[in-house]
Formats: sequence, C-alpha cells, structure tokens
Amino acid sequence: MIDNSQKVKVLLGPFKTDNHGSISLLNTVFKNNLGNDYDVVPFYTNREKGKTSLSQFNFNNISYFFKQKIDLIKLVRNHKPDIFHFSMHSYWSMEKSLTMIAIAKLYGTKKTIAHLHGGSFEKFWNEMNPIRKSLARQLFKNVDLIIVASTYWKEFFQKNEFLNQVEIVNNPINEEYVKQVGNEKVKKRNTDYLFIGSLGERKGTFDLLKVAEMNKDFSLVIIGNSDKVGDYEKISEIIEQKKLNNIKLIKSDRLTLSDKVKYFSQSGCFIFPSYTENFPLVIIEAAAASIPIISTRVGALPEFFSHEQNILFVEAGDLNQINSAINQISNNKIRANELGDNARQVYEEKLALPLIVKQLRNAYKIVLN
Repeated sequence: MIDNSQKVKVLLGPFKTDNHGSISLLNTVFKNNLGNDYDVVPFYTNREKGKTSLSQFNFNNISYFFKQKIDLIKLVRNHKPDIFHFSMHSYWSMEKSLTMIAIAKLYGTKKTIAHLHGGSFEKFWNEMNPIRKSLARQLFKNVDLIIVASTYWKEFFQKNEFLNQVEIVNNPINEEYVKQVGNEKVKKRNTDYLFIGSLGERKGTFDLLKVAEMNKDFSLVIIGNSDKVGDYEKISEIIEQKKLNNIKLIKSDRLTLSDKVKYFSQSGCFIFPSYTENFPLVIIEAAAASIPIISTRVGALPEFFSHEQNILFVEAGDLNQINSAINQISNNKIRANELGDNARQVYEEKLALPLIVKQLRNAYKIVLN
C-alpha cells in the first residue's frame, strides 16, 4: 500500500457537494477509481444561483468565478498538486476554465489538464472573432494536456493547429448504476419512449413534441429541466395547448439512482434527437441498460455505434426520419431487442469503466513525463 506522500497528487474539478450535474458525477467516478495510485483532491465549485446560464457572461457568473478563484488558490497552496485536471466548456466557460488553469499553474501546480466537455465547442470556436481566438490561444499555452472523448475531437484540435498534447479518455458512468441495471430482470419492456436530458431546442425536445403531434401512438416520457431559462414552462404549455396526452413530462434536475435504473430498465426505447454533443453520458447509460436507442449522429457516437446494428441514427430536425425510426422500433420487438443487446455489447467492449480508467491513468503518465 502506497502512502499518500508517495502518490501523485491530482487536484480534480469541478465537484458539487450534492453531486449535481454530469461533470461532477463523471469526476466522482474518476476519483473513486484512482485512489490506489493517486491522491485525488476534489475542487468544489458550488453555486446557489444561475444554474441554467453557466455559459453566459454576467455579473452572477463573474462573482462566482472570483469566489472559486480564491478557493482554487488556497487548494493549490495547501496541497501543491502534481496535476490540476479541470473541465473545459464552450462560450464564457472556456475563458473561465482556461483562466483557472493559468491560476493553478501560476501558484505552483506542476502540470495542467483541460478536459473538454462542451458539445458545442467546434461551432463556438469556428465562429469566434479573431481577437478573442488569439487571446484564447495564449491561455491555451498554460495547458499541458487536453483530454477529449473521441478521435473526432482529437482531430479537431490537431486540424486547428493547437500545440497542446491531446489524449482520448472516454466518458465513464456510475459503476453502481451499471451493476444495478445489469442485475435488473425485466420480463417485458413497456411501449414508452424515454428522453432524459436538458429540455430545449439544442437537445431536440421541441422536435419530439412535433413528432408526438404527428404520431398519436408515440408514447413519450420526457425527464429533465430547462436548458435555457423558461424552456420547461414553454414545453409544458405546448403539451397542454396541443393536448398531447401521449407525453408525460417530469421535471427533474437529477434522477435518483433507483429511478434511473427503473426508467432505463422498463422503457421500450431511448430517444435522443440532440443537435450538438460531445459524448453524451445518457447514451452510454442507455447502452449499458440494453435498451434500443434512437439518436442523432452527434459528437463521438458514430465512432462507437453503427446505424442499424446497435443504434438507429436519424438526422437532427428531420421529423419524418425520427417518426420512421420510432415506427421501426414499435413494429418489430425482436429487432428492437436485438438493437438493445448489441448496444450493451458496445458498452462492454469499448466503454466499460476499467478501459476508461486505464485511458486516464495513461494520460496522467504522459503529462507527467
């Protein structure tokens, strides 16, 4: 057993005390599986307001940034980490993340890692004005390694002539969820289609409402909360006005483990018509649950899933194509079960936790060397 003084010290963030949000959950999985060789110190960035507008440049976010900056300086001074591993998103959150990394390096962190989680990062970067882009490139000089979730994103940084080392670490999911959903004995799935995620235009939620209006046999359960302020209320209003009785809307910032297992185990199909993603955790959770999946070709998904073999891919915004995929699942249960079993195989062979932890350990070795 190695004592903590001999372990590589990693300052990892962000975390939330209530474990709210996909990044906090992902980092918790990393922390729980690195303890034997690494001394992981969590960097908490709790906030009480502005949860639906984190990427906006406003007074509320600026005030939280300064508080988090002070907390970070204290942690770096107290723990003197070998690695500062911090998430990076799009829009104002990019500069915030890169500034945090610069601060960590300034106050004594040996090596720094920016972990990309922003699904809209490519669009954001390509549309950025030249001055802002030039300033961002200066901030990227403080980053020793960029972690991405797929080959697609690694090639994006290489194509755009970033000088940083880039390594691939796929997104892990909660190991207890995988255990429970794998042990769940489902006699028969129901006919509900399931959507879990942020609710709004970016995730294709309004497209699902239109499909539900077209196809009254399409029984849909939507679980989540607003992507932008007011999205949940707008969706609820549309459901009521158009009398979409085939839709059940559930407001939730984060499902409990038991509820997540229940919905993924019992629903007939998972549907995810999102427009932009990095590598959505919810698709990995669906694959682990052996549920048939309908999704758009977003982010890293085409690198892991094959159309009509272990997933049904549809084009974002193509209502007829989405509806056709729904009918294909509904009208052929044997085929649907086959897609679900094949998705589980993808999880086991390419996305299981031991494989991902090995990728992360390798990334840490590379950045330290």
